[in-house]
Amino acid sequence: VRKSKAKFHVVDSQGKELPGAKVMLQQKRPNFPFGAAINKNLIGNTAYQNWFAPRFTVTVFENEMKWYSTEKQRGTVDYSQADALMNFAKSHKIAVRGHNVFWDDPKYQPSWVDSLSPSDLSQAADNRINSVVSRYKGQVIGWDVVNENLHFSFYETKLGPDASSKFYNKAQTLDPGTYLFLNEYNTLEDSRDPNSTPEKYLAKINQMKAYPGSAGLKLAIGLEGHFSTSVDTAYIRSALDKLAQAKLPIWITELDLQSGPNQ
Repeated sequence: VRKSKAKFHVVDSQGKELPGAKVMLQQKRPNFPFGAAINKNLIGNTAYQNWFAPRFTVTVFENEMKWYSTEKQRGTVDYSQADALMNFAKSHKIAVRGHNVFWDDPKYQPSWVDSLSPSDLSQAADNRINSVVSRYKGQVIGWDVVNENLHFSFYETKLGPDASSKFYNKAQTLDPGTYLFLNEYNTLEDSRDPNSTPEKYLAKINQMKAYPGSAGLKLAIGLEGHFSTSVDTAYIRSALDKLAQAKLPIWITELDLQSGPNQ
């Protein structure tokens, strides 16, 4: 719990001190990012909107901005659902995370992508990043440029080992003022997962920065936080201390806990 001491000097409308005055405070808005995901079910659901808006300062769209949602058929791009969610967020001054430009898991590609040749995929990917990042430039507080690319390597396998580095470089060119997140699971949740240790996370960051023209990337660390009922707090602290060496913003991006008697 975040706590700090505060002193109040209470006066009346003429500036006269009111010793012993009783003061009641009511928090209207958190001073740090506190969010939850939304999806297309919020569109047109006034009750859901009224419940959500006063409770959260940040949101992310579950699927509506992902490539497989916005371009189900090649060349036919539809941002209508993402636009509607963006308009809702803007109207309530709720910040939005851009999730995601690409997903490195082969299971979560548009159905038409897997059969493309490397040169054709490169062109399609270039169209995708230009389209989505340009459309929402300056409207999101961060981009998950390549989701889960410590665990998966769809684009690296198809386009070469620097594929993700190129995507981050391109995203910075298109939206230079916005943080570019790596977004991974099990870096905090499971010390037994060899794919996404803090050391491998830091190595990926260094790889991104080493790509020509990317030394000044505005990177940030995204940690999904899908926890089971067993949470190793000592490991979490150790992992965060290691990641802090990068001196980058660290966000818990998708926090959830399995239900259980001791949750």
